[in-house]
Amino acid sequence: LYANEIQTARDAMERAYGNIISKANLSIADIGKSALGAYGGGTVYMSKRFTSSQNLTQSMKDMAESGFHPKIGNKTGAEVVTAHELGHYLADRVRKKTGLSEREIVDRAGKRLGVKVNNMASQISEYARYNYAETIAEASADVYANGRKASKASKASRAIMAEIKRSLR
Repeated sequence: LYANEIQTARDAMERAYGNIISKANLSIADIGKSALGAYGGGTVYMSKRFTSSQNLTQSMKDMAESGFHPKIGNKTGAEVVTAHELGHYLADRVRKKTGLSEREIVDRAGKRLGVKVNNMASQISEYARYNYAETIAEASADVYANGRKASKASKASRAIMAEIKRSLR
């Protein structure tokens, strides 16, 4: 359905984080009525409920306009959802390889910014406030989609993940 876009995001994330990304399984599946993507057990799932890339992209743009998700820049919805779910995958690998929890990763990024964790998550998106795992995933999507224009909080989270990526091998 949107295999090329998923691969584009995966390739970019692999350039940013190394070959650990190539170990993630990717699947398009029926994951519920409201989910755009999901992560579990080493697999990134993309929703098959969207009949076209354009529909998914418009849905992401609408959610970004409301502040629920970060803006998607010039990326497609499939690319941004893939980057988000790969953010979960990366956090999971960090936890398994280093013992660092999502909270500890987010705390490090917040300290770097000099802000409390909730304030940091609020700078990313409404959904980033849901829990620490979503903070990391939303930051991953924000930096992927917006690069230098991503929020300072997202860039701080990305920097922390980059610092510990050596542990992801």
